[in-house]
Parts: sequence; C-alpha cells; structure tokens
Amino acid sequence: MVVQGAVPKDGWGTGLEVSEHLTPRQTFCAPLLSALLFGGGNAGISDIYVHIRDIVPLSARDWESNPLERRLARWHTSLARALNDFVRLGVLREEGHARWGITEKGFAVAREFTLVSNDGVLIDRAVLRKRLPEFAVEFEKIYKVYSRPGVAAAT
Repeated sequence: MVVQGAVPKDGWGTGLEVSEHLTPRQTFCAPLLSALLFGGGNAGISDIYVHIRDIVPLSARDWESNPLERRLARWHTSLARALNDFVRLGVLREEGHARWGITEKGFAVAREFTLVSNDGVLIDRAVLRKRLPEFAVEFEKIYKVYSRPGVAAAT
C-alpha cells in the first residue's frame, strides 16, 4: 500500500488549488460516495481514508494536527463531519463501529452526479480527480438545501 501525503500529483499544481475555493467537507463528498461504491456499497474507515488520499489533493495544512483532537489530522475531522452529514441526510447508514453503507438514496445521489452509471459502472478515479471542484460545488447545493438548520427540505 502506498501512502500519499501532501506531495502534489502531476497536473494538480496548475492554477489555484481546490482548497482555496472549497471547504474540505465539500471536497470529500464525491470521493466519500465513490469509496463506498468501490467497496461494493459499504466500507470501513481505513478503506475510506485510502480512497480519499488517492483522490483529494491534501495540503500540508490538512495533515496538521487538529487543535481540538490532537491525534487526528485536520482532514480526518472534515471527513468525519462529511460522514455525519451524509448519515443525517440519509445518504449513508452506520453499519457498526467506523463502518458505513450506502443507502438507496445514496445510490440515487451517486447516479445523479454520475459517480456510477445506470448499468452500475463506477466513475474512473482520474475522472473524479478532474471533476472534483465541479462535484464539490454541486454537493454544496445539497447542503444548503437540506442540512442547514432552519431551512426546509426541498422536494
């Protein structure tokens, strides 16, 4: 297993970094769904970590210790928040300690965002990397509509 750190990958250093435009929580949404799809519909936290590190360009700051939870890197906390949001939205369900599964609603969201085709073919990781900003902006629309307190869900 190759562990990737804050070293930028080829082709990612052009222009502004994704993190300058989007929050980490937004950025993790599509790769998180992709990790569960890649795992056959469910995955443990270690599988999710590996999948996220392979897709999301993490900065040196992302690898710093979280001031409130020193044993975790900042990106781990952002990922945990994204997981909790998806559970609250009904996109994921908890399947035990540090293990999640994708729900029917989650499969529908994945199809809507073309993370998986109607035939069940998963999006290529390279394509997901290229479209990460686009996916993150679209997922932010979901958060604005559904998960912010005091806002009624759109139907």
